[in-house]
Amino acid sequence: MKKWIGMALAMCLLLTACGGKTAQAPEQEEPVVTEEEPAQPQQQPETPEEPVYADWQVAYAAFLMDLAGQVRTLRDTNRPDYDPNTVALEIGEVSGTYVLYDIDKDGVPELLLRYGLGEAGYHTTVYGYRDGTAVEIGDVPTGHTSLYTWPEENAVALNWGHMGGHFVKKLSIVDGKPEETMFFEEDNFNDPEKPYSAMTDIVPGSMYLRETRTLVELPELAAMILLIYNYGQDRTAAEIDPERDAAAKKAIENVLQNGGAFYGVTADGFGGDTGWTTLEAYLQPGGATEYADLPLEMTEQAWLDFNGDGRREAFLTVRNAEGDRFLDTKYVIFSEQEGTVYAYCLNYKENYELDGIIFRSELMEDAFGVSFDKEQCYQYGVE
Repeated sequence: MKKWIGMALAMCLLLTACGGKTAQAPEQEEPVVTEEEPAQPQQQPETPEEPVYADWQVAYAAFLMDLAGQVRTLRDTNRPDYDPNTVALEIGEVSGTYVLYDIDKDGVPELLLRYGLGEAGYHTTVYGYRDGTAVEIGDVPTGHTSLYTWPEENAVALNWGHMGGHFVKKLSIVDGKPEETMFFEEDNFNDPEKPYSAMTDIVPGSMYLRETRTLVELPELAAMILLIYNYGQDRTAAEIDPERDAAAKKAIENVLQNGGAFYGVTADGFGGDTGWTTLEAYLQPGGATEYADLPLEMTEQAWLDFNGDGRREAFLTVRNAEGDRFLDTKYVIFSEQEGTVYAYCLNYKENYELDGIIFRSELMEDAFGVSFDKEQCYQYGVE
């Protein structure tokens, strides 16, 4: 497989200064400072601190930006070798989904990128940070496989299950390369109703690693780098800022009550990537997703600060009560950012309940939160 080595991501800060006429002080007079009225230093305007990213974050972001460029090239219908019958296969071997996880626990996560067009044919390439770039260090088959954390050991768990068979492999980094060993095996061939063993029973403390799309479709094909820049961040909620919160609520209510326009973004790749739309259009068949065959309706609403920025988002349950509740149940988070209202759509969530700002499902043995910024949105696992 081709190795895409990301170029260094340049970051610059443009500083501007304002000038104007200043009064001239008398030539022979100096300002007099008395003890009763000490001179006060001129207050300089505060400027927001620019985020500082680690070298590996810059390298991984550049790597994904390079992947986005490769996909844009493949989708270019004007390229001489463009073939509509094979372009999906070509893209499937360039980009897909990824996770970040520190396999060898050295403080720098590996980037695990999954490729392929079908469940049986998936494979995952492991990239590490080496000499300022993202470098491929190995590739493993991951059809019918989910990735799970392996606490406190040099490992990530490959949890494979299909047609009654179930095994867990331990993937470690040895001498700079991935190395697989079989850790657990079972089957239910003689008792098909018997469930597979839970990962937390096989590897105590293990947690599902949620995959994130490598690319954002709208407004243009771009790299999904928010996860990289958010890695390791403190998710402690901030206190609600009454002024900013009121302004955000007013903008969101204009969307929900008055037909104002908003920008729809998918939170999982299965629906909601609409771009600019209105609530009326969003709830129509084919509105939020092409698979919505019947009109949808909002059934619940709450105001919560999902991303800890001191202002609340509107949380809505959207479903078609007449159809398949599993297929039609969506959670949508409306967020105001810099004057624009964004709607982040989580699909197929009938089995999940909201606990604070965390989505939990006992049936799925799963819990996750949602992080978003403008056109980018992803889900992160929680214990």
